[in-house]
Amino acid sequence: MRLYLDTSVIGALFDEEMPERIKITRALLESIVEGKHAGVISNVVLEEIDRCPEELKKNLVAEIQALPVLVISEDENCAGLLEVYEKEGFIRKGARLDLRHLSVATVNGVDAVVSWNFRDIVNIRTRRAVHAANLRLGYPLIEIVSPEEVIEYEE
Repeated sequence: MRLYLDTSVIGALFDEEMPERIKITRALLESIVEGKHAGVISNVVLEEIDRCPEELKKNLVAEIQALPVLVISEDENCAGLLEVYEKEGFIRKGARLDLRHLSVATVNGVDAVVSWNFRDIVNIRTRRAVHAANLRLGYPLIEIVSPEEVIEYEE
């Protein structure tokens, strides 16, 4: 399965207040390293990382470099879909980057967007709105899930 990792997934590795998230995120990333899933990030992820404080930025870049991920970029199709998503108004105005993640992942045909962002991305409101817009415009449906929904739990 091709999984688009938004910035919150890589960033969770350094959230010491949430050790369970670190463990789950590591399991997800290990599944990509093992080839169980294909990891995908975009220029949007790289832009967000570039705006981080220097030490965190260095750590995030190191994590990405250790992963076999495909880097995709936004194009005019992504911009068009982003415009539709923005008009739908299902995500708060301050969360435009989240819409960019969803549009670039959709246009590039990934199977799922994986995020720890429950406020704006991983919720039923966003899933329904993205599915409705994608169906209307001829794009495939895309799963929007948390890392917990992707990892395999050991017995």
